[in-house]
Amino acid sequence: MSDPRSRRGSVSRSAAAAVLTLGLASGVLAGCAAPAATGSAAGPSTSIGASSPTTTATATPSPTKSTAPASKPSVAAAAAPAAPPAKTKVSGPVLPASRPTRLDIPSIGVGTDLIDLGRQDDGTTAVPPGEAGSPAGWYQYSPSPGQQGPAIILGHVNTTTIPEGVFFRLHEMQPGQQFTVTRADGRVAVFQVDKLRTVRKDQFPTLEVYGNTARSEIRLITCGDYQASSDRFEENTIVYAHLIGSHR
Repeated sequence: MSDPRSRRGSVSRSAAAAVLTLGLASGVLAGCAAPAATGSAAGPSTSIGASSPTTTATATPSPTKSTAPASKPSVAAAAAPAAPPAKTKVSGPVLPASRPTRLDIPSIGVGTDLIDLGRQDDGTTAVPPGEAGSPAGWYQYSPSPGQQGPAIILGHVNTTTIPEGVFFRLHEMQPGQQFTVTRADGRVAVFQVDKLRTVRKDQFPTLEVYGNTARSEIRLITCGDYQASSDRFEENTIVYAHLIGSHR
């Protein structure tokens, strides 16, 4: 069996894009592609501004775990609910809407600008570029980080040219760790990790990820468990966190 890493130079951008933009139904993931998003994510979502330009990201690769071959960059999210549920009473600090511009996760060596992710012409969720150094992206139909509800940020676990994508080490995060999201209004939102889940793609917790929340929360999502036999990622890694404060 050939080493998947040996094929990393042979995957074209169009081939990678085809894998990433498969339309999915009922929140079921296939090949860690971005699924159809048929409506706004839960919470007081606001579409803020135009897509920001592609910028570079840095991520320190894990010295002990290498599960993401460079054959096909992959991110994942489940289909957003067709309509947001009724608002819930606000709990904890919240911020007004403002587009996120940067994500910093010191515990896993991530520092990345954020681009806006919308929907493609076929209704599937857009994803960040697949090249090495590509940033993570904020799904702009979810709440902005700091608003009530779950903000959604997607990042590649690998790239079309090297094994380490911006979220290559996402699986290392632990409850209690903190990270920040810098916003266009100049505020830096501080989040604390509640839990990390690894789920099979056919058991993606759509409502848990996209459902409305009383607090300002955030989800960081990528893929894992690459299977060479099928050339697919079989799992999703999801970090759940909530806003604990902000500063300028």
